Amino acid sequence: MKWALAIAAVLAAPALGLRTSARVERSASELPADGSASMSFHVQPRSLLGLSAPLLPSTHASLSLTPSIARASCGAGAHGPVCTVVAGTTPGEMRGTLRVEDALGLVTETPVELRLRADDSDTDKDGFPDAVELDSEDDRQAFRRWFVTLAAAQYPKPDPHWPEVHQDCAGLLRFAYKEALKAHGAGWRKGRELHTASAPDVRKYHYPAVPVLGDKLFRVAPGAHDAKGPLASAFSASASARWLLSANAVRIPSGRALPGDLLFFEDPEARGMSYHSMVYLGDLDGLGPEVVYHTGPDSRPGGSKGIVKRVLFKDLLSHPDEKWRPRDDNPHFVGFYRWKILD
Repeated sequence: MKWALAIAAVLAAPALGLRTSARVERSASELPADGSASMSFHVQPRSLLGLSAPLLPSTHASLSLTPSIARASCGAGAHGPVCTVVAGTTPGEMRGTLRVEDALGLVTETPVELRLRADDSDTDKDGFPDAVELDSEDDRQAFRRWFVTLAAAQYPKPDPHWPEVHQDCAGLLRFAYKEALKAHGAGWRKGRELHTASAPDVRKYHYPAVPVLGDKLFRVAPGAHDAKGPLASAFSASASARWLLSANAVRIPSGRALPGDLLFFEDPEARGMSYHSMVYLGDLDGLGPEVVYHTGPDSRPGGSKGIVKRVLFKDLLSHPDEKWRPRDDNPHFVGFYRWKILD
């Protein structure tokens, strides 16, 4: 009898001038601008004339937010529509309207206000804010595929978007890293040899809209991230091979190297460039694992600007100059490393 009265009340609502058939419950009103945090709006039945009836299955919801610094989507939940908001990477205030309409045409419009806050926490004390680290396996794999593709593509002819002034061994790593974090749409592909590359993009954020860091991707200071300190003293748009090694990557055992990991060497006798870096590509063409690297400029008078080389890993192991052999018993080989945002 109680349910019959509730259904009758719902059916009578338009004639009675009652325009609200649902209430909205939210799980949060503030999120960290980290590219992955989320919250939900749950649409629940509203008590009508002292009675509560379930929402009709055809009840649906939509959510619009301005500015669009978060992604919103709505779908069916167990007891009614659910709208989910996933944070972007730009802090700020958002306003919008959650609109619910049921099968009777009854409409509920609820004002929405949300805030995305900058998240500077560095829980693992590795120097990078948690918001920058790629915490999903899909994003880590997307980054690896783009990083490897871009690094390998610089042989034999470097991309014209890679400034010549940055063309050295560390510059190759920085260029491929930065480009791998971009959105690779039609605008990015125009004029590039990589127009057929089909790897998915990193979803968490796209350079230069990187949480906390913006375009200053590379750490140039030791220690954990200090949220209260000036960003410019700890991060930069550029970094030498020494800083890439010591502050942007972590050492891994040689047998655990994956495509997109890094190799570092030290040559104390080199003039001004004692550290040298390479990218481990894995087996791209079925011929065996490869590495790609820029030889670096020759600092001697009349020296060359250097070139990009792509060689089989097994050939590097037998390099004529023993100091460039990636062997653990080679005192010049520093080891294999992995980007901190992947670790």
